[in-house]
Amino acid sequence: MNRRLRCYAYGRPNDWEATCVDLDIAVNGTTLEEVTESLGVCIRLYLEAVADSPVEDQHRLLHRRSPWHVRAKLACWARLPWIGSGVSGPVGFSVSERQLTSA
Repeated sequence: MNRRLRCYAYGRPNDWEATCVDLDIAVNGTTLEEVTESLGVCIRLYLEAVADSPVEDQHRLLHRRSPWHVRAKLACWARLPWIGSGVSGPVGFSVSERQLTSA
Protein backbone atom coordinates (compact mmCIF):
# COMPACT_ATOMS: atom_id res chain seq x y z
CA MET A 1 0.00 0.00 0.00
CA ASN A 2 1.27 3.46 -0.87
CA ARG A 3 -0.61 6.13 1.07
CA ARG A 4 0.13 9.82 1.44
CA LEU A 5 -0.08 11.23 4.95
CA ARG A 6 -0.97 14.88 5.53
CA CYS A 7 1.43 16.65 7.86
CA TYR A 8 1.84 20.24 9.08
CA ALA A 9 4.59 22.06 10.91
CA TYR A 10 4.28 25.48 12.53
CA GLY A 11 6.02 27.59 15.11
CA ARG A 12 8.46 30.38 15.86
CA PRO A 13 12.22 30.36 16.37
CA ASN A 14 13.20 27.65 18.90
CA ASP A 15 9.60 26.41 19.29
CA TRP A 16 8.18 24.24 16.49
CA GLU A 17 5.51 21.54 16.33
CA ALA A 18 4.79 19.06 13.53
CA THR A 19 1.64 16.98 13.29
CA CYS A 20 0.54 14.08 11.10
CA VAL A 21 -3.23 14.55 11.03
CA ASP A 22 -3.89 11.16 9.41
CA LEU A 23 -2.27 9.18 12.24
CA ASP A 24 -2.65 11.62 15.16
CA ILE A 25 1.10 11.88 15.82
CA ALA A 26 2.76 15.13 16.93
CA VAL A 27 6.31 16.16 17.86
CA ASN A 28 7.98 19.30 19.22
CA GLY A 29 11.42 20.72 18.51
CA THR A 30 13.51 23.83 17.98
CA THR A 31 13.67 24.01 14.16
CA LEU A 32 11.49 23.14 11.20
CA GLU A 33 14.08 20.63 10.02
CA GLU A 34 14.22 18.96 13.44
CA VAL A 35 10.46 18.47 13.74
CA THR A 36 10.13 17.32 10.14
CA GLU A 37 12.83 14.67 10.65
CA SER A 38 11.48 13.68 14.07
CA LEU A 39 7.94 13.31 12.74
CA GLY A 40 9.21 11.09 9.93
CA VAL A 41 10.99 8.85 12.44
CA CYS A 42 7.90 8.66 14.67
CA ILE A 43 5.67 7.78 11.72
CA ARG A 44 8.11 5.09 10.57
CA LEU A 45 8.24 3.54 14.06
CA TYR A 46 4.45 3.71 14.38
CA LEU A 47 3.95 1.95 11.04
CA GLU A 48 6.44 -0.75 12.04
CA ALA A 49 4.53 -1.31 15.30
CA VAL A 50 1.22 -1.47 13.40
CA ALA A 51 2.69 -4.06 11.01
CA ASP A 52 3.50 -6.22 14.05
CA SER A 53 -0.02 -5.81 15.49
CA PRO A 54 -2.82 -8.34 15.07
CA VAL A 55 -4.50 -8.04 11.68
CA GLU A 56 -7.85 -7.17 13.26
CA ASP A 57 -6.29 -4.05 14.86
CA GLN A 58 -4.29 -2.80 11.87
CA HIS A 59 -7.14 -1.05 10.03
CA ARG A 60 -8.15 0.90 13.14
CA LEU A 61 -4.54 1.89 13.87
CA LEU A 62 -3.88 3.01 10.29
CA HIS A 63 -6.96 5.26 10.24
CA ARG A 64 -6.52 7.00 13.59
CA ARG A 65 -7.02 10.63 12.54
CA SER A 66 -6.42 13.66 14.71
CA PRO A 67 -9.53 15.11 16.35
CA TRP A 68 -11.66 17.19 13.97
CA HIS A 69 -10.84 20.46 15.76
CA VAL A 70 -7.08 19.91 15.21
CA ARG A 71 -7.60 19.19 11.50
CA ALA A 72 -9.91 22.21 11.14
CA LYS A 73 -7.48 24.54 12.95
CA LEU A 74 -4.56 23.51 10.75
CA ALA A 75 -6.62 23.75 7.57
CA CYS A 76 -7.74 27.29 8.50
CA TRP A 77 -4.27 28.35 9.63
CA ALA A 78 -2.80 27.19 6.33
CA ARG A 79 -5.03 29.68 4.51
CA LEU A 80 -4.46 32.75 6.73
CA PRO A 81 -1.80 35.42 6.23
CA TRP A 82 0.91 35.34 8.88
CA ILE A 83 2.56 38.70 8.20
CA GLY A 84 3.76 40.44 11.35
CA SER A 85 2.41 37.86 13.78
CA GLY A 86 5.79 36.54 14.95
CA VAL A 87 4.57 33.00 14.28
CA SER A 88 5.41 31.07 11.15
CA GLY A 89 2.23 29.77 9.59
CA PRO A 90 1.81 26.07 9.04
CA VAL A 91 4.03 24.49 6.44
CA GLY A 92 2.05 21.71 4.82
CA PHE A 93 3.85 18.65 3.58
CA SER A 94 3.04 15.04 2.95
CA VAL A 95 4.91 11.85 3.61
CA SER A 96 4.34 8.65 1.69
CA GLU A 97 4.93 5.15 2.96
CA ARG A 98 7.38 4.71 0.07
CA GLN A 99 9.47 7.64 1.35
CA LEU A 100 9.48 6.15 4.84
CA THR A 101 10.59 2.71 3.75
CA SER A 102 13.34 3.97 1.45
CA ALA A 103 14.90 6.25 4.09
